[in-house]
Amino acid sequence: MVSISGIRGVIPEGLDPVNIVHFSLAFASITGKKIVIGNDARPTGPILRHLLIGTLIACGKEVIDIGLAPTPTVKAAVEILDADAGVMISASHNPPEWNAFKFIGKGGFFFDHEQSANLVKAVKEGANPSVGYKAMGSLREMDGVRAHIDAVLSIISNLEEIRSKKFTVVVDAVAGAGREALPALLKELGCRVVPLYCDPTADGSFPRLPEPTPSALQEFGNLTIKEKASVGFALDPDADRLVVASPSAGTINEEYTVPLAMLGLEKKIRNHKNPVIVLNQSTADLSEFLADKMGAKVIRSAVGEANVVELMRRENAVYGGEGNGGVILPDVPSFGRDTLTGAALILSAMAEQNAGTIDPLMEQLPRLFMKKAKMEMDAVSVEKVYSDLKNKFPDAAGDTTDGLRLVLHDGTWIHARPSNTEPIMRIIAQSPSESRLDEVLKLISVSV
Repeated sequence: MVSISGIRGVIPEGLDPVNIVHFSLAFASITGKKIVIGNDARPTGPILRHLLIGTLIACGKEVIDIGLAPTPTVKAAVEILDADAGVMISASHNPPEWNAFKFIGKGGFFFDHEQSANLVKAVKEGANPSVGYKAMGSLREMDGVRAHIDAVLSIISNLEEIRSKKFTVVVDAVAGAGREALPALLKELGCRVVPLYCDPTADGSFPRLPEPTPSALQEFGNLTIKEKASVGFALDPDADRLVVASPSAGTINEEYTVPLAMLGLEKKIRNHKNPVIVLNQSTADLSEFLADKMGAKVIRSAVGEANVVELMRRENAVYGGEGNGGVILPDVPSFGRDTLTGAALILSAMAEQNAGTIDPLMEQLPRLFMKKAKMEMDAVSVEKVYSDLKNKFPDAAGDTTDGLRLVLHDGTWIHARPSNTEPIMRIIAQSPSESRLDEVLKLISVSV
């Protein structure tokens, strides 16, 4: 699959050594000299990593390898080191047979549509910018996590207040890229860390399902309750999605992550002259609820971190995010979905409000009635899904920025779109009440 999220595929049917090198050559042909790379803990990571490094050196590049690191850490390193580009080797929440290249441009931003198109063009043209032996590139290693942690700490105004609380935090890192980074940050914040899946597995496999869904995070939620922890933080394999747990309720819906972190920015948002917050079209209205209280304007982008960030930059937004647990703050050099930033902001809000646990923050947010479903793309055509939904809700306001988003008169909305990362169709609906959501879902099930 080639999309705004990079290239990804199953090993070896989708990604084999030949096309891995082809994409590496194409990437080398459209980027500058200094390249940062990092990877998650997938067992196929070394294959992609060595092929990529060898190809980049053969093309005269100066490669900086930061090793096992979250996606936001690689992005931050590109910006901090003033590198020309970067690559994160990770298929994010996909199953272990998948892997991917996430391409990063100057400033630590994911490739936009134009850059992605240039990459595809270079692949099709068989780009091969390899150089003679005297012009070969170089390789050096660097600790990118330390620089990332320092950047996050620098934007938290009440560090000593957080440290004085000595919060107990459960961390489920799915033995992935954040298994060292997030605990290290939390210890800097004076927290007692209760680790879950923060050690590597013998064969590099995931100890639970990689996507941080409620069913995958039952053990995490139960441990947060058992430990009577202040809060729990769970990650996906490349640590750009953050899910929260409470000592009273266990695992909390991922849609609450962005608004919970937003509470850590309340003073900044209220003091801003014209605060703008960007959410994607599939994100719940919870942050809009807070934005209304804080005097901020919410605008929506297409789904995908690159799309959210592009609109944030255009609108000079103070904050943004995606409902899958992606907190985006322009003040940190990662400027994208960042679990370290999200965790720090939530702890900052807890300390600011003198809350011993996450529960008092949750009480400030409304209940969520939302359903997320997916279907195989070969089950029905995209056009038929859109047509059926329009027929079922003829009076709804439609938005085709990304797939089809319908907003009904009572505030209920439905968003249907092909996934950027899997060969599936995603359908998400939110309503003001559970009964209304059930009613809408019954209609959707008939149409799709």
